[in-house]
Amino acid sequence: MKFSLYLGKYRGIKVFIHWTFSLLLLWIIIANTQSGTPLADTGWTLLFILLIFLCVILHEFGHALTAQKYGIQTKDIILLPIGGLARLEKLPEDPKEELKVALAGPLVNLVIFLLLSIILYFTGINFNFLESPKLDGSSIWLFLASANFFLAVFNLLPAFPMDGGRVLRAVLSFKMSRVKATEIAGGIGQVMAILFVFFGLFNNPILVLIGIFIFLGAQAEVNQTKQHSFLEGFNVGDALMSKFPILAYDAPLQKAVDKLLDGQATHFVVVREDSPIGTLSREGIILGLQEQHALISIEKVTDKNPLKLEMHLPLEEALKKMAAENKKLALVYEGNHFIGILDQENISEFIMVKNALVR
Repeated sequence: MKFSLYLGKYRGIKVFIHWTFSLLLLWIIIANTQSGTPLADTGWTLLFILLIFLCVILHEFGHALTAQKYGIQTKDIILLPIGGLARLEKLPEDPKEELKVALAGPLVNLVIFLLLSIILYFTGINFNFLESPKLDGSSIWLFLASANFFLAVFNLLPAFPMDGGRVLRAVLSFKMSRVKATEIAGGIGQVMAILFVFFGLFNNPILVLIGIFIFLGAQAEVNQTKQHSFLEGFNVGDALMSKFPILAYDAPLQKAVDKLLDGQATHFVVVREDSPIGTLSREGIILGLQEQHALISIEKVTDKNPLKLEMHLPLEEALKKMAAENKKLALVYEGNHFIGILDQENISEFIMVKNALVR
């Protein structure tokens, strides 16, 4: 993943840490240095933060491994300064499955809390130091146990798309449509996000970031769920574009530039003897001009590994494939016969039309 450090993988799930995480550690070091905090205390604080984020990784693996049981793979897990994110290929649509996947993360934190509590109980921890709490070798495990309990409770707040919000949607989905359940859970999540921002402005700036993340995430989730609902029952052929701009593979790149400037098309099909050999995007044209010149042949800047879709493929599956392969344009076939193209913009227009008809 771009701008992230690869940490390793387990069960095929890669783990990354975003570069901004280093800013959190740097801020702790600078803040402690300016306040005259002893170096040893700063070291214990950094160790505590790293242990918390280790627990966050385990939390995300709870989601990912549970999702695997239902045939849902996880693209990767990424650590950010405000927490972790397991990027599932898709979310379970069965309420029971979504409920289990959503609860798996907080359950991991509760298990860690219980294990640490049992260990602390049998080691005879002295609670007197809580009168003047300080992170050191004798207190760090108690603080870590408390942090895991807090993580479990905080994540179960019904602030969609946090775990608690997904639990709420799953429960609501037993009684109503998934779209309606998502709208309700998303609305509650956005209200809570506003409260986080308001409270964070006067107390903790981290809550402001979390609130913004929740607000935007809730809206995106609602939009995506509505989008998928509109695509149900339709296949690629329903949104097919049979009229599209083409470019000859041996034409100069200037020809592509002329067509780009002369119309609104941003993607082109590159053909050889009327058969498609690839695609060329606006970005590819600009890159070709920057790295080469306008007289090179179009073939040299063509994407010769275009995404190919069958006409009868469900439109929702097609959209997922395009997103997974980061392709804005796909060539559509019926058997071995090329019949047209599909692009993400046309899918968006298709959804807008269907949405307007529903209203």
